[in-house]
Amino acid sequence: MNHKLEIISQVAYSFKETLYHSYHSAIEVVEKEIEGDLVECGVAMGSQISAFQLALVEKGAMNRKIWAFDSFEGIPIAGEFDDQQPGIGDITHDKFAPIEQRLVSSGITAHSLESVINNFNMWDLPIHNIEFVKGWFQHTIEETSQRMGNISVLRLDGDLHESTLVCLKHLYPKVSKGGIVIIDDYALTGCRIAVEQYFKSIRRKLPEMISVDGQGVVFFIKP
Repeated sequence: MNHKLEIISQVAYSFKETLYHSYHSAIEVVEKEIEGDLVECGVAMGSQISAFQLALVEKGAMNRKIWAFDSFEGIPIAGEFDDQQPGIGDITHDKFAPIEQRLVSSGITAHSLESVINNFNMWDLPIHNIEFVKGWFQHTIEETSQRMGNISVLRLDGDLHESTLVCLKHLYPKVSKGGIVIIDDYALTGCRIAVEQYFKSIRRKLPEMISVDGQGVVFFIKP
C-alpha cells in the first residue's frame, strides 16, 4: 500500500480495502478520462476524500474538484425504513417523527470541519480544490447540486435511508457514463432500501453491486 495511504488508514473507520478502493477509483476515472468531479456524502474524519486527493495529486489532476458533504456534527436520527441507529444499535426514539425533528446528531462519527482540515494538514495534502459543504444532506444537497457539473466518482456514506435517498436523487443523474458509484452502507437495511427505491423510481434495473471489502461496501459502474 502507498505509504501515505497506510498512515491515513490508521485513523479511517473503514477497512484498508475500502480506502485503497477510493484511491484507485480516483486514479481510474482520471486514466480513463471519465469526466467530472469527485464527491463524498459523509466525510467523517476525511480519510476517503484524502484518498481521492492523494490520487489526484499523484496523477496531476488537481483541476478536478472534490465536493465533501457532511453535517460535521455526526449521524442524524434514524427514520421509518431504518432498523438500527448506526453505531448505537436498537432504535429507542420515534422513527416516524417528522424529518426536521430527527435532523439532530446521534453523537456517532461527529468530527468538526476544523478537525478534518487539520487531518489534511497533518497528511500534507492540499485542500484548495475541495469544497466542504456543511449541513444536513436534506438542507444542502439539492441546492448545491444545482451548481455542480458532472461527477466521475460518487461515494455515499450517509448510513441511513433518507440520507442515502436524497443524495441519489440529486447527485446520481450527474454521474458520467462510466463513473463509479460507491455505497458504503449497503449492508444496512435502510441504505439498501433507499438504493432499491431510487432505481425503481427512475425505472432502471438495480445495478450489479460489486463488493469492495467483503462486508458491506459495494460499488458499481454507471452504464
